[in-house]
Amino acid sequence: MKKSMNYCKDKAYAQKVMAMALYLGQLLVKYGAEIYRTEDTISRICESYENLTAIDVFGLSNGLFISLEYNNEVITMYKNASVGNLNLEKIDLLNTFSRRFVKNPQYIQVAIQELRDIEDKDEYSFPFKLLAAGLAASFFSLLFGADFMDAICTFFVGVFSYGGVFILSKYDLTFFIESFLGAFFSSFFAMICIVLGLGHNIDHIIIGSIMLFVPGVAITNAIRDIMSDDFLSGLIGLVKAIFIALAIAIGVGIVLSFHLK
Repeated sequence: MKKSMNYCKDKAYAQKVMAMALYLGQLLVKYGAEIYRTEDTISRICESYENLTAIDVFGLSNGLFISLEYNNEVITMYKNASVGNLNLEKIDLLNTFSRRFVKNPQYIQVAIQELRDIEDKDEYSFPFKLLAAGLAASFFSLLFGADFMDAICTFFVGVFSYGGVFILSKYDLTFFIESFLGAFFSSFFAMICIVLGLGHNIDHIIIGSIMLFVPGVAITNAIRDIMSDDFLSGLIGLVKAIFIALAIAIGVGIVLSFHLK
C-alpha cells in the first residue's frame, strides 16, 4: 500500500491522531461548543485517515471518549474535558482548523502546535472586558425599560460585578459559587445606587446586570444537543443551567431581603 499523509503508517501514529483529535475536542468543549458538534469534529478528523475505521466518539461536558480500528485492532482513548468561558473567536479558529485538516491532513506535531497556538492566543484585555460588560448590562437594562440614570448605574454595577467575579474566579471557584457571587454583587451595588439616590428603579438595574451571568448559551447548547439525539449531554447541560439560575436567584434574594426590610 502506498503511504501518504492520509494514511496512518503504524499504531503509534494512529494513537497520535486520536490524541490530536481529542485535544481539539477538549478545546471545543472548553470554549463553549456544543457536544454534538465536538463529536462530529473528532469523527471527521479521524475519518480523514483512510485506514482508521469503525470510529465511535462519545462526548460529555466533562469527558471525551473515542474508539476506532487500526489494522483490525481496536484502540480506545479518553480525554478529560471541562467547560470554561465562552470564546466564539477560538471556536471559529478551531472549526477553520478542522475543516482545513480534513481536506489536507498534515503532520500531527504541526497540527498539535497549531492547536496550542490557538489555545494560547491572547484574549481581550481585562479593561476591555470590563467596558464590554458595563455596556452590555446597561443596554440590557434599557431593553427592560430602564431610564437614562438607571442605565448609567447599571453600567457601573455591571463593571464592578463582572470585575469582582473575574478576580475571584482565579481561586478556582465552582460555577455555582461564581454565579451566586455575580448575582450578589449585582444586587448589592444596585442597592447602593438606590440608597445614594443615583438610580430610580432597583429592578431594572439588577435585571440588566445579572444578564451577564444568565446561562443563555448553556441552555441553548443543551437544547441543541437534545435535538441532535445527545440526550445525556443535553440533560447535563440543562441541569447545570438550572443550578446556575438557582444560584442567581439566591444571590439576588439575599440582598433584596435586606433592602425590603
